[in-house]
Amino acid sequence: MHLTRTSKFLTAPIIVTLIIMVLYPGQIQAQPDSVTPKVVHAGGGNATSPIINFVPQQVGIKVGESIIWDNPTPVAEPHSVTFMKDKKFFADFVAPFIVTNSTEFQSPQHGSNTEPIIVPSQSADSKVVLTVNARAFNPVTIDSKGNATYLPPNSQYSMDGTESYINSGWLWPNELAPPGGPAINNFTMTFEKAGTYSYVCNVHPWMTGLVTVN
Repeated sequence: MHLTRTSKFLTAPIIVTLIIMVLYPGQIQAQPDSVTPKVVHAGGGNATSPIINFVPQQVGIKVGESIIWDNPTPVAEPHSVTFMKDKKFFADFVAPFIVTNSTEFQSPQHGSNTEPIIVPSQSADSKVVLTVNARAFNPVTIDSKGNATYLPPNSQYSMDGTESYINSGWLWPNELAPPGGPAINNFTMTFEKAGTYSYVCNVHPWMTGLVTVN
């Protein structure tokens, strides 16, 4: 290896790198450029005409790449990003639960004008109470065996393609989440398996999207 007089301007690390490249070709490999996640908007528009759609509705990415969903709607209109293997996994907002008749419900807020909805039960020892469904409102995944894992707000999740259900939770525009609720305003997912994945907004089920992973 011959270094010209201009080599005096080379720093020591660069000289070492050049020597390694000559003596051990192939040991230094070019590092791939980091790929910026693609962004999909859930909703948008303006205060008088909010958009009830994913923008763009269809996205193509490569295996290992990610998508970030956000909600740029200027009013407090929630959306979700919900992947389902089957329609039976659609999570209703309110669901019935059986509890014993001895169960007493108390509001944590003294003097609150609230009361749970109790519907007739066929059993004299129990009653049916309607409550909000955490799997509709909160970030959660359900694997192929039916095991549910709840995720933190604004999650980053890697999908392996076997999940039965993935929900972002209700995405609210920045600073427009209801008081006391989780301030969820984005959801990031990395796709680890090639395929075509459809999803919906569980607030507006006619609002659909499609991700193609090659």
